[in-house]
Amino acid sequence: MFFLHQETMKILFACVLLMLLSATVLSGSNIQPRDTSSATVFPTNETEESIKPQPQESYEKFKRQHINKTMTKDDCNKEISTKGIYNRDKTCKNINTFILADEKRVKKICNGEGKLNKKDRMTYSNTKFNIVVCKLQNPGAKKPNCVYKGERLTKRVVVKCEGGFPVHYQGDKLNFAE
Repeated sequence: MFFLHQETMKILFACVLLMLLSATVLSGSNIQPRDTSSATVFPTNETEESIKPQPQESYEKFKRQHINKTMTKDDCNKEISTKGIYNRDKTCKNINTFILADEKRVKKICNGEGKLNKKDRMTYSNTKFNIVVCKLQNPGAKKPNCVYKGERLTKRVVVKCEGGFPVHYQGDKLNFAE
């Protein structure tokens, strides 16, 4: 019985040493331990700020900043302020475009109703959309003093697609030859 207890203690001691060794190695490097509750863990050297958002997260931001089916050209100031559309340093964006369509139609650009340009990796819509282009009238202004003038146009839109979702509004074109 004494022999069995002694062997168990040796195993426990070895386990404690391995845990301490692991903790020492992890604390002395850039490797970040991840939550192991539900996934396989791989070491990473990424900082939290450099982790790229998933397509669905980026799409939610895209929707907030660029899709508004009922907007008019006179709604720029209200929409940009309400939706908090500013540069990271809280300065006003020089330009922001809203697509006047429902989410389903805009998403279709990335799912068969757009053409991927292999040079710039952007997707060009096959059809034209009504859009409102909001242009800043007081350059250099900071929130909440942004003043925009809106213009309603009908153009093809150019977006970046990831995972079947539009995640970045690149611009608009009258046609592909532009």
